[in-house]
Amino acid sequence: MQTVRVVDIIGSQTAVSPRAGLKAYDFISAQLNSGISTEVSFEGVEDLTSAFCNAFVGKLYMTHSPEMLQATLKLSGIDENHIWFKKVKNAILLGTNENARTLHKDNLAEVIFS
Repeated sequence: MQTVRVVDIIGSQTAVSPRAGLKAYDFISAQLNSGISTEVSFEGVEDLTSAFCNAFVGKLYMTHSPEMLQATLKLSGIDENHIWFKKVKNAILLGTNENARTLHKDNLAEVIFS
């Protein structure tokens, strides 16, 4: 299994923008599509947002089967007691559950357009 660090993929210690999340998604998705099992390390990340996680991890789970990801992808470097762990888990939920995505979009639209 090849290990890559988020900070090396995006060239920053702050993983905050959806654009950076999509950059990480493109890189890891290409690895997985090439048959390369990959460990993604969050070590060295100083700030992590839900927007980044949704664009990166959520999109991975939208475009690849959970079974394939379980066999070929490992996320590391985030303590289970840290708030970032919850952000990653929420991104996985949004990526794998269309009902959760719809509810999330509806809630955002209500906040923005109310």
